[in-house]
Amino acid sequence: MKYCPKCQKKFETLWAKCPDDGAELETDKTEQMIGQIFADQYEILSVLGAGGMSVVYRAKHRLMDRIVAIKLLHDDSDKQAIERFKHEAKSSSSLKHQNIISIYDFGIVGNQAYLVMDCLEGKNLSEILEKEERLSVDRAINIFRQTCHGLEHAHKNGILHRDLKPSNLVIIKGEDGTELVKIVDFGIAKLMPNAAMQQTRLTQTGDIFGSPLYMSPEQCQARPLDSRSDIYSLGCLMYEALTGVAPLRGETAYDTMTMHVSTLPAAFGTVAPELKIDKSIEAMVFRCLEKKPEDRYQTIAELLTDMPTVHSDSGSVKVKAVMHPTRQKREIKYLRYSFWSLFVICAAIALYATIDNGADFDHGTLLEKTLWNCKTTVAQTLINNKLYDPARALLLSAEESARQRFSNKSRVLTALRLQRELYIKARMFEDLEAVNSKIAAVNSQMLLESYNGLIAELSELAKPASQTQTNINKLLAPISFGSVNHIARGLAGNSLDKHAETLLTRAKQTYTTLLGPKDLLVADVDMLLGEAYWSQQRLKEVRPVLVEALEIYDSANLKNDKRKILAMLKLGQLDRDENRYDKAKDELETAMKETETGFGKDKNLLYQCLNSYGSYLESIGKSDEATAVFERAQKISPEEVMQETVDYNSGSTSNSDTKPL
Repeated sequence: MKYCPKCQKKFETLWAKCPDDGAELETDKTEQMIGQIFADQYEILSVLGAGGMSVVYRAKHRLMDRIVAIKLLHDDSDKQAIERFKHEAKSSSSLKHQNIISIYDFGIVGNQAYLVMDCLEGKNLSEILEKEERLSVDRAINIFRQTCHGLEHAHKNGILHRDLKPSNLVIIKGEDGTELVKIVDFGIAKLMPNAAMQQTRLTQTGDIFGSPLYMSPEQCQARPLDSRSDIYSLGCLMYEALTGVAPLRGETAYDTMTMHVSTLPAAFGTVAPELKIDKSIEAMVFRCLEKKPEDRYQTIAELLTDMPTVHSDSGSVKVKAVMHPTRQKREIKYLRYSFWSLFVICAAIALYATIDNGADFDHGTLLEKTLWNCKTTVAQTLINNKLYDPARALLLSAEESARQRFSNKSRVLTALRLQRELYIKARMFEDLEAVNSKIAAVNSQMLLESYNGLIAELSELAKPASQTQTNINKLLAPISFGSVNHIARGLAGNSLDKHAETLLTRAKQTYTTLLGPKDLLVADVDMLLGEAYWSQQRLKEVRPVLVEALEIYDSANLKNDKRKILAMLKLGQLDRDENRYDKAKDELETAMKETETGFGKDKNLLYQCLNSYGSYLESIGKSDEATAVFERAQKISPEEVMQETVDYNSGSTSNSDTKPL
């Protein structure tokens, strides 16, 4: 036999090169031993398997006529490998249990160390899972109960396996025909610290041995191990045998080891939803897979107590729910931690509720706010049940505390609006008139506070600053326009037209300074200023700002933007009202035509254009034509007309011809 060192295939041939990849074929040294007499007493019959450090042969003892397996270390192995091999012989030979492979002999021939052990006629668990994917619950429990018995014997003798994996569990037929488990390969087994005062140190500090798919977190981190590490590996085996998939698998060995340290395996129902595995069995497996050793089963005996039993006559699995003292202690510990954690949290909340006054814009402690919320909620309930007198008393108290304790005027406004609802339902008209005045005063006060804050914000943006800060201010400027628009309209709606004009003038100065006189934001403010002047009947000042806005929109070459149409419409309305009919005709017709062409679906804008153009026709005496235009406008339903707002940044408009700012 020859083999290819590149593709690892074997060939019974005289060829010199591999027929698949052309690599030079080499003689298979493992095959050379077949038929030879080893150690003067073993006849090598065949190769059972080979690995990176050793090869296992099937052999016959010449004198005893007994079939055995010989594990032969490669002749190029170093001294450390030989020492580990000796350690395996010492570890395994001291174990005498039906579920652990028996070691009969150990020796060194030349430079090659060897072990003589049972020759097991069966398949390992890895081969079984490869063929069957997963085991039935009763079969898995039978296999792992036996595995536990073997491990328990090893642990009692102070030996850890440290490399539990499917290929190290061999399933053979027992004398009664049932499956018998044999734990094999104690090649990296280690004496537990309390097993002997002196032990040969076979690994350097930091060395990691084991199979990544089944290694415990502490093994992955090269930390000291005890029997709980084998319990974790056993949990990995049980998980895979029951579900058909490994509990944790990364793209590389390093990824897998990292997952063992920090990642929880998925639940059985997630990886194998078609299976109906008892929750107690799943809980048992997951307790083996706890990241911290102290959270796992502490001994194999403890695990066996929770492990189900299989009835030999029916094959059914009997699951037991057992509460161990260690689990009880852990639950008491968690309960104690939970109690004190809850106590600390409650104390912190109570302290916070009575001391912290919150943000400046909503000054007041959490306790005061909670009591105020209770007052208004109870008052609303009393109003709904027509208990007006106690509701009135609560709301007056809520109003008073809101004025004295809170900086947020919206709380005062809420109390006043509830009073208004009460007075309407109770027909208390004198009180209703007074509370309406209070509501108007609070609204005006809130608007003026917002006005003062926005004036300060705009002034801060316009201040000379570094280039970096200036660039930041340029980004902030467009964001502030929404507040400018909203507050200016609110001021105008509360007859504070001069304040609205001052705010808009300051905004225009700021945007001109930061963004330049031809920026679209300047045009948007011009549109608002035009409406502010118009509401004050300062019509001579309206046209210049509207013309400036239209020029900016024209120079920007905007597409699908309604702001240009709105500017044209407003100019037409102004020229119509000041009897400049020639200009008004061109402006209103252009606005209506562009609306029909580009924004036919915007019924609100079309409605404004039609009404404005109809008013123009009436003004020049064309009543019939005006009537036709008005009738066309009236065909637009109220549902198609948006609410009366203007958003110049988005280009959408809805202020009517009859209601300027």
